[in-house]
Amino acid sequence: MLVELDDFEFGCGSLESEYYRDGARDLIRKLIPTDILYSMEDLVTRVRFNDLLPLIKISDLTEAPCNFSVSLLCKYRQNTSHFFYEMISRWLLPHKRLNVELFFSSDVRLPRLSDDLLSVAEIVVQIKSTQELEEIRRNFKQIETELRLGLISHYQATRILEFKGLSNDGKTAMIQDKISSLIQSRSKDFDRGIFSQMQHFLVTCRDEFKKERDYHHISRIISNLYSLRNQLKHNVEVVPNQRHIILKFFKTRLASSQKTNEGRLVLGILVGFNFLREHEVFEKEHLIGAISQSIANVHFIEGSFFVDRSQETQIQMNYLEIGKSDGQDFNHEEIHALRTQLPDQLKTHVEQLTHPVFMPRNEEEVLRNIMVLSRQLRFVTDIPQVIISFEEQRGSELGFTVILLRVLCPDGKTVVELFEKAESNLKIVPDRIRSLGSLGRKHIKEATVFRLFVDSQKFLRPDHSLDLYQARQYLLSEIFRVIGEVRDYNGGMIGKQNEVFLALKRSLGRSVHQHAMLLEKFFFALTPVELRSVMDVEHLKQLFLLLLQSQKKHQSFRKKNGDWLFRQEEKRLFIVLPHVSSAFKEKVNREIDRLSLPPYQLISFSIDIQEVSYAGYILQSDNLLEQKRFYDVIEHSLSNLNGSKSSSLDII
Repeated sequence: MLVELDDFEFGCGSLESEYYRDGARDLIRKLIPTDILYSMEDLVTRVRFNDLLPLIKISDLTEAPCNFSVSLLCKYRQNTSHFFYEMISRWLLPHKRLNVELFFSSDVRLPRLSDDLLSVAEIVVQIKSTQELEEIRRNFKQIETELRLGLISHYQATRILEFKGLSNDGKTAMIQDKISSLIQSRSKDFDRGIFSQMQHFLVTCRDEFKKERDYHHISRIISNLYSLRNQLKHNVEVVPNQRHIILKFFKTRLASSQKTNEGRLVLGILVGFNFLREHEVFEKEHLIGAISQSIANVHFIEGSFFVDRSQETQIQMNYLEIGKSDGQDFNHEEIHALRTQLPDQLKTHVEQLTHPVFMPRNEEEVLRNIMVLSRQLRFVTDIPQVIISFEEQRGSELGFTVILLRVLCPDGKTVVELFEKAESNLKIVPDRIRSLGSLGRKHIKEATVFRLFVDSQKFLRPDHSLDLYQARQYLLSEIFRVIGEVRDYNGGMIGKQNEVFLALKRSLGRSVHQHAMLLEKFFFALTPVELRSVMDVEHLKQLFLLLLQSQKKHQSFRKKNGDWLFRQEEKRLFIVLPHVSSAFKEKVNREIDRLSLPPYQLISFSIDIQEVSYAGYILQSDNLLEQKRFYDVIEHSLSNLNGSKSSSLDII
């Protein structure tokens, strides 16, 4: 049954409505497929019609000169006619506004097919040359895609028109042409999805960014953003539980501007990676921190940062430009250093957001600690005793509870007065002061409980995790400065470990800066814990260097089974095992327990480095047979795991 077009409704009620009625009737009959137009009114027909919207139809492209028409039927949306008119007349040929011969638009209702208000429109433009005709043939598919997107969403229509009008000097049109030619020449690598990437990039970037860079460089960024994202998405699908990093470097020269020196040479860095866990973040500061750890004496180009994160795939792309302080170009060695070192730095700079810790203070424990410290003060000459405990994170501040026991002179100042006089940058909040008897007739044992707050920004590690150990050490140094010498009652072993750790850092020299976080993880993973404060620094250095060798897969040491490394000395044996599973470590530990080694003879570690698990051991023994038995335990466990055999350790 033919839809009765004579019964449809118009928003216009004037005498001129007959003209609109006839024009709209002709357009609707041209646009709606006959199988829907000549169907019975039912739910299936209405659903099919709704799925087809918006309907767009063009006239045949004959020989130039000719008139070219585009007809449209869609759901009503504010400013639909304006968007349709601008897209065809202004952007069908990006470098030229076409002459419009006819434009018709009306709002209608088709009760038999839809309950929505509809808009019907037609535009006829004049095409003067064959060149224009061919260009329209190339451009229309992209224009049609943008039309459909903008007709569905007012937000998208605004963004599209904003993007279309970004450049008055034709640079945007040149970028479009470059991307279009890329699709034609490399159709296997690029499809029309790259236009969405181009639109997002150009709309997001500031005008200054586009003005200072030529269209060829911007096109390279867009094409690489698109291709690297697809490559990264494929890598994540193949190995989903691993952090994937992709880098691309671009050399370019910035155009002169009022804010910059003429013709600055810069290096663009495009970074793509995937997030592994919920609440991970990576922003401009994280990228700058990672680059700073990989190369020195560079500055970052203001306004060059770009970020594009996909919530669906958990993939993020970043772009940033750097320049040398002396304005020189980056050489091959510097780019190679970035290419090799930056991936590791990027992985360590991904920040994991965590919820603030809430744990009410245990007042019973505070009282117990006061009594413990009170027993330490037996003579007037005894130095003050202090216990420092982390309590809370309040915004950007870290709060610690401090219990201080001291022998107070008759004219002694309070702790708060001492901190005020010393002009400490710590924020002090007094809690309570208690007298716990006296020593002699004039000296009182005083217990002071107070809180100290310090800015957490000073103790952020590269991955933006908080180093509470360093924060505590800073508080202790300030207490030393303000009050004088004190005994750190609950930090004795911590202090000794810190001495060994600092000595280990000094023994490694300049290389420690490149592996600072890894060294920290290594040291605080050593077990038994008590051996960290008494181990010979040179032995720890050898084990750490062996770990670096294993990580980098160098061949400096003898290998077994192609992966694990060992080093034998007269009185000790070093072993590092990469790619170890939890089950394997449990098996090895059971076998080691059977050797009944004294606890002080064996020190070990187990850490994860870039999603790879490592285990290491130092056996301290001058008994060569004991060394061989330990070696055989490791070798036997690996042989059972891999189903292979290897030669045994040669006794020196």
